[in-house]
Amino acid sequence: MSFIIGKLSRKVSKQHNEYFVGKVCNLPVRAAWTKKGQDDLCLFLDLEKIKFLSEQNKTEGSAVAPEEQKQ
Repeated sequence: MSFIIGKLSRKVSKQHNEYFVGKVCNLPVRAAWTKKGQDDLCLFLDLEKIKFLSEQNKTEGSAVAPEEQKQ
């Protein structure tokens, strides 16, 4: 039995390096093959996207907070 927990898209950089980007469990990730073997795929959290999304949520949340305080 298998479960789908995310989706990755294959990308190639200008230096012809292969990498993957996508979301796993609704978290933005980047992935690359390990150097030890082709069967292992290493996932890394995409901190730039996470930081951008958290800053975006802070600005939206701060705009809503004063309106709630008035009511």
